[in-house]
Amino acid sequence: MTKVWITLTEPSASRISAQLASAGYANFCESVTEIEFLSQELTVSQKAEVPDLCIFLSQHAARQYLQQIYCEAHKKCKFLAIGPGTAEILRISGLYVVEPEHASSEGLLACAIVQSVKADDYVSIFCGEEGRDILQKYLKKRCYLNVVNLYRRIVRPIKNPRIVDANIILVGSTHGFIAAANTWRRLGGNPSVKFLVPSERVGALSLKLGFSEVVNAQGMDTHSLVNALARIENG
Repeated sequence: MTKVWITLTEPSASRISAQLASAGYANFCESVTEIEFLSQELTVSQKAEVPDLCIFLSQHAARQYLQQIYCEAHKKCKFLAIGPGTAEILRISGLYVVEPEHASSEGLLACAIVQSVKADDYVSIFCGEEGRDILQKYLKKRCYLNVVNLYRRIVRPIKNPRIVDANIILVGSTHGFIAAANTWRRLGGNPSVKFLVPSERVGALSLKLGFSEVVNAQGMDTHSLVNALARIENG
C-alpha cells in the first residue's frame, strides 16, 4: 500500500495531506524543518522601495510580507504567487494575485508576467534563506531585482519510528530534500524509497544525495501530485 511521508512545514503539510487522503492515498505529516522568521529590523529598509512586481515563493513569505512590508504604496504592484495556498493568503487581504500553471520556480519562470519584465522594472522576490534559484538568476539579468529573505528553515530532529514505513517521500525544496534524505538515512530507511519533488531543479540533487528513485511532479498543486502518484503506482 502506498504511504506518503509529507515533509513540508505547516500549513502546507496539512493541506496537502487532506488532499491526498481525499484522493485515496495514505499519508502522514512530519516536517523535517521548522520556520524561524527574521526580525523586522532586517527587512524594514525594504519598505522604501516600491516594486513593479512582487513574487512570493511560499506561504510563509506571503504572511510576513503582509505583516512587515505591505503598505499603501504597494497597492499598485503586480502580485505573483508560486501556488494556490500562497495566493490565497494574499487574496484574503484584497490583493489581485496571478498564479503559474505549475506551482514551482519553473512554473513562475514560464509565466507571461515574468517573461514580459523589462530592464527598467523593479521586481522583488519574497522568500526564505534557501539560496539562489533559477528565477532569481533569470531576473537578475533582466531587471532591477531585490531578493527579500523573510525567514530561514531550521532542521528538526526527528525520531518518529513510523517514518520508515513510508515508500514515497514528498519534499518541497532543495533544503527539505537534503534534510529528509539525511533523516531517512539516519533512521535506517530503505535506500530504494521514491522521492516526489516539485521540480527538476530539486530532483537534480538526488544523485548527490545517493538516491536514484525520484519523480518530478512538476508542481505542488493537488492535480500535479495526484498525477505523479498515479504514475508511480502504475510504473
